[in-house]
Amino acid sequence: MDSNTMREAVTPHETIELLKSLVRIPSVNGSEEAVALWLKDLFQNLGLETSLYEVEPHRPAVVGILHGKRPGKRLMYTTHFDTHVTDNMEIPPFEPEIRENRLYGRGSCDAKGSIAAMIMSAVLLQRTGCDFSGDLLLAFVPDEEYLNKGTTYLMEQGITADMAVVGEPTEMAVGFGHRGCTHIDINVTGRAYHSAFPERGINAIEQMAHVITALRSEFFPTYEQKHHPYLGHPVINLGLIRGGTRIHTVADKCCASFLRRDLPGETTDDILDGIQEFLDGLMARDPKLCAHVSLSTIQQRIRLPFFMEPDHPLVSGMSGSCRRAAGRAGEKQVMNYYCDASILCTESGIPTVIFGPGSISVAHSAVEYIDLDQLTDAVYIYADYAMSCLAGEEKTP
Repeated sequence: MDSNTMREAVTPHETIELLKSLVRIPSVNGSEEAVALWLKDLFQNLGLETSLYEVEPHRPAVVGILHGKRPGKRLMYTTHFDTHVTDNMEIPPFEPEIRENRLYGRGSCDAKGSIAAMIMSAVLLQRTGCDFSGDLLLAFVPDEEYLNKGTTYLMEQGITADMAVVGEPTEMAVGFGHRGCTHIDINVTGRAYHSAFPERGINAIEQMAHVITALRSEFFPTYEQKHHPYLGHPVINLGLIRGGTRIHTVADKCCASFLRRDLPGETTDDILDGIQEFLDGLMARDPKLCAHVSLSTIQQRIRLPFFMEPDHPLVSGMSGSCRRAAGRAGEKQVMNYYCDASILCTESGIPTVIFGPGSISVAHSAVEYIDLDQLTDAVYIYADYAMSCLAGEEKTP
């Protein structure tokens, strides 16, 4: 189908109006029910086979299926409708405004822009009477921003596919990989004492300062020796530190929390064992030091890396759709952030690519927006990709 036919079937105005409607519905992480129910009604009005899946009370995921004209493969278009908090915003979060070819509002790029474009791509297939096999499945979920419960739940319920696209703000690049995430706590135990006699105690905060300095200068640089041809080396960030109970007492506990971004092939046990081995060496040099590493209590699930070979047909196919449908390069890239592609591909074995309108640099920001050319082009790219993936013969039972 040529691009002119696609643009006549679904106009940019329709996609923009749909995104405005989505942005107007607050769906900050933890309060997503209203937008899920709105999407359910929309799916039913479009004639899609529609289902709700209660991930947690009042936190449903919504699934809509557009069936082809004969049995075949299933392509899943999926992303999240939960958004980051709005406390830091410098614009009205739920009053979409268009300025300089951008639509402003919370969730506009992360990731309601992808939702709007994915839905309108299905509408395009309907309106043009596209002859395809199999199913196009739209799956939009809560709780991607925090614990990825939405997609995890759908996988547990057997909502699967032969291939998937995760809509995230990639600036129209085709994402084929990202590092995993491990949340790590290092706990140092000291000895409390009255602050009038600090020398009689063991200050856990001061001990932690030595531990962090040693890790940063001696151990973390060894991560640069690990290398992936596309994902680079692991990186680690110290994000939180907590210690002590009151100012007039020598601190007897201190906890430092790190986020490590991991490579394919690394295991949680190996990561933690490596750090603990280094801490054991520090304790051997300082008998007063007591330090141990563990998974952070906030890490309720292991977040694995995701990687597809850049010449995989699904990756190259999305690049081809970018060129055909919108005249865009469809550059192949690895992403710097974790997303549900890991759950779909690494954990569940569904070949997956990441693709969507918008820039990750403004996601979660005080002034979130989406480029409208990217938004509207994404509709035609998603439609072309669906036609390409589902145009084959019937799937062999």
